Amino acid sequence: MTEDVRRLNSPGPISDAFLLSRAFIKVIIGPVGSAKTMTALRALVRVAKKQGGKRDARGVMWRTARVGVIRETYPNLEKNTLKSWFDLYPETLGKFTWKQPYTHKLTLILAEDEHGNATDVCQFEMEMRAIGDRSVEEVTRGWQVCAVMVDEADLQPSDLLSFLTGRVGRGGIDVDLMVDPQIILSLNAPYMDNWVYKLAIDKNLGEMDDELRDLLDGRELLEVFLQPGGREPDAENLHNLQKGYYQIQAAANKHKPDYVARMIDNKFVPMQHGQPVNPQFDYRDHVRELEWDPSRPLLVGFDQGLFAAAVASQRLAMGEFRTLREAVMMREDGKTLMKIGPTAAGQMVRTMIADNFPNLQPENLRIVGDPAAWSAADRADSEMDWVRAFQKGLGHRVRKAKSNRASLRNEAIWSCMSERGGYAVDPSCKHLIRGHLGGYHYRKADMPDGETRGHLEIADTIYTHVCDAEQYVALEGEHVISDIRGKPRRSAPIKLDSDFDVFS
Repeated sequence: MTEDVRRLNSPGPISDAFLLSRAFIKVIIGPVGSAKTMTALRALVRVAKKQGGKRDARGVMWRTARVGVIRETYPNLEKNTLKSWFDLYPETLGKFTWKQPYTHKLTLILAEDEHGNATDVCQFEMEMRAIGDRSVEEVTRGWQVCAVMVDEADLQPSDLLSFLTGRVGRGGIDVDLMVDPQIILSLNAPYMDNWVYKLAIDKNLGEMDDELRDLLDGRELLEVFLQPGGREPDAENLHNLQKGYYQIQAAANKHKPDYVARMIDNKFVPMQHGQPVNPQFDYRDHVRELEWDPSRPLLVGFDQGLFAAAVASQRLAMGEFRTLREAVMMREDGKTLMKIGPTAAGQMVRTMIADNFPNLQPENLRIVGDPAAWSAADRADSEMDWVRAFQKGLGHRVRKAKSNRASLRNEAIWSCMSERGGYAVDPSCKHLIRGHLGGYHYRKADMPDGETRGHLEIADTIYTHVCDAEQYVALEGEHVISDIRGKPRRSAPIKLDSDFDVFS
């Protein structure tokens, strides 16, 4: 029994971490050419080699593992996934069957003694299936695998994951021998409306409680690995690509900004959008877990209206801006906002503050909003006066933001995002993050004659309110507006209250 030994160069640290992850569902997202498919296939084999086994009379350990790969069509499976698989294990090795679904049976030697005799053997079988025009239930029916890989996961039906969770961990072997069953997803950056974005970025899964953590034996339910963009200094797999691979693609596809963003720079974009208002935003650089600092003021910004929204932020000692939480009333479909009155909006923000910032001292809280909200003419009825009704539901005093000028508000965010470490947002602010990724954008810039408007208007979308709310609060802080306007910082004159003559 022999195995064709092939040495593979590591694409990079993100790929290595993905390969080693034990999470029940693990996702790798990266640009074209970053070795995602190859790494995911290697992860599939790694799960197979980890399965338990039994020793025969000669002391040889025998393991059995059955894994699966799924794609949208057999032609795409052949042109892409299968090509990468044959780079790992050639068709001539073991027994490959071209009858659909494709199967490849291999005998993998995991260990040998000093005489070259196998002491640890894995009887490995991989089955590749395509969905085609059938339902996911039909395609996955009867599958019993210890792991499954979904290649180009964003192109597959949204209910695929639901059916696969009931198919992994049933590899046709003794259940006591099953080790770390996995669902492995690989893909380019998906559109923000895609189901994989909601899974991997929004993380719309159940909460991990102690019981589930015990059942997973210390593993995570989900782990996501984002590779750097192809034009970033730490891009992965460059040593296996031709010189200028990404730069040439970007130049050739300049007329297709969505393609460049997703396939080359590994950035998430909406399905249809105009020019994003905050193009400096980068998910890998700006999204991370944040902690509230009780010693510093908590700044809450709100934007009024039927779809009111608010954010809670802080300025750090060196002026860095951090957005910790958001208050948005979304419908269950995740695509539309719920209409909300001012009193209910105030209660929503009050709950957000109470749930996330316990023991907050009143003097350490400042709440600001759109100055236009103070323009209500009817002050006899509190429900007709938005600010008073909002303040009543909130239970705290609210103030006008320092400005409503779009140029100042935008620059307050842009200046933070453009500085290294100057901006960060907590991943819990899902709606705000979607806005920064392009949901908050300008109206279509191209005019019928092909010209581009000189003054772009921001489109009124479901992301406008939460992004505006963040802008109002970003104006808070010492010297923020004067720095934006390029004015010198002025300090109060120092007065010496002493009898000592400094000139003596």
